[in-house]
Amino acid sequence: MKIAVVCNDTRGGVQPYVALAAGLRRAGHDVRMVGPGDYAPMFAGAGLPAALLSGSVEDAVKRSGGAAGRGSIASTRLAVRESKRLMNQWTQETLDGCEGVDLLTGGVGGMVVGLSVAEKLGKRFVETHLQPIGAPTDAYPGVLLPGVPRWLGAWGRRLSHRLTELALWMPFRPAMASARAQVLGLTGRPTAADGQPVLYGFSRHVVPLPELGDRVRHATGYWVLPAEAWSPPPGLEDFVARGPVVSIGFGSMASDDPGATTALVLGAVRSAGLRAVLVTAWGGLQALADDDVFVADSLPYDWLFPRVAAVVHHGGAGTTGLALRAGVPSLVVPFTMDQPFWGSRVAALGAGPTPIAHRRLTQASLAAALRQMVSDEPMRARAAQLGALIRAEDGVAVAVEHFDRLG
Repeated sequence: MKIAVVCNDTRGGVQPYVALAAGLRRAGHDVRMVGPGDYAPMFAGAGLPAALLSGSVEDAVKRSGGAAGRGSIASTRLAVRESKRLMNQWTQETLDGCEGVDLLTGGVGGMVVGLSVAEKLGKRFVETHLQPIGAPTDAYPGVLLPGVPRWLGAWGRRLSHRLTELALWMPFRPAMASARAQVLGLTGRPTAADGQPVLYGFSRHVVPLPELGDRVRHATGYWVLPAEAWSPPPGLEDFVARGPVVSIGFGSMASDDPGATTALVLGAVRSAGLRAVLVTAWGGLQALADDDVFVADSLPYDWLFPRVAAVVHHGGAGTTGLALRAGVPSLVVPFTMDQPFWGSRVAALGAGPTPIAHRRLTQASLAAALRQMVSDEPMRARAAQLGALIRAEDGVAVAVEHFDRLG
């Protein structure tokens, strides 16, 4: 089949789709990416042709002045502002990029344009999510409402899934409807995904999906790129080998005061008597010179995480999956959107401490969590056991099998 994988997100929300696309390509499918131009090198590195979308995700995040640190409402406003500005252009670029395909696929970031484009082309759209979207259950709360009051019980947890879906889609509907009409000449509700299976790129051991009779829904396991030959920068291998070392980084969550955040983190690391690898990424942390700290702007997490004693991260879906897969305890410091949900799952599974929201993070609370992760043997054992279960899964291969059945 000729398949277009449509994604529009930060790196952690794009890389799993690259892994999925690469797996589909290895299985003999003709696959192309439709995604942000920021990730053209990643697409090319995986051997995937790509239609690039206008704008820059990284620039938008940095222009926002730390919107992620102000919570989900500020993040949603940023996303809505970008979608209003670029939705028509993205829709046209996606339409051009998907010419001749048999099927389109993607998660929420891809669906805002991909669903309508698939309908225009008369093709199917298969939902492929990194979060448990569209699968209401009372076993755990909705992705955007992990703090639903316990006294609401099972009814409240199930309702939180419905409210999550409304919160995900309603802000984007005006821009989607405008692009459907102006670019594609379509009206009404997108229907290209109706009746199609829904695949989820996470482990059933992390989020068990409910039994729903309306559509085929399957948690395939995480979509992870095959490990590549990679040479660490000078000194890093020796630094982590001397242990105990923790990894700390907040990915695409640019901070409005990275200096203060870095000082807090460094103070906590010293208080806990540890050393740390700081991954500065998009500006959540600041580079500094210190004997107990190794600083890098970017490192492959599949190499780093298994080599450290514990991980502190922002709780993005992809980063959470890699941390759990590594089999070491992790503390989630959520900023926005689905990150509190993933933090709650890590804690519920006993693979890490209770998450600490970014705006509530203190030197004392971070130091206490670091000490717990390196010394709590039952927590370390649970993290190791969960990591082994996740590594035994081949999420890409299972997802490919589902796509093969559609051909």
